[in-house]
Amino acid sequence: MTTDYDFPTWFWDPETTDEDRHIWMTQDRCRRQAMRQDTPWARAVRKQLERQKRRRQARPDTVDVADYC
Repeated sequence: MTTDYDFPTWFWDPETTDEDRHIWMTQDRCRRQAMRQDTPWARAVRKQLERQKRRRQARPDTVDVADYC
């Protein structure tokens, strides 16, 4: 199935219920809408992501954990 969602690793586990998936997808849609509407939450998230990016650039000896998952 092709979507623009970035599903968490647990999403397709057999023990994950339909209700768990529904809750996650509803929350993700709310996050996306908040980011599009430039809410205070979206500004805070963008600020946090920018800060993390600057910290990674300032410390070139660190590695991205996502590369090892």
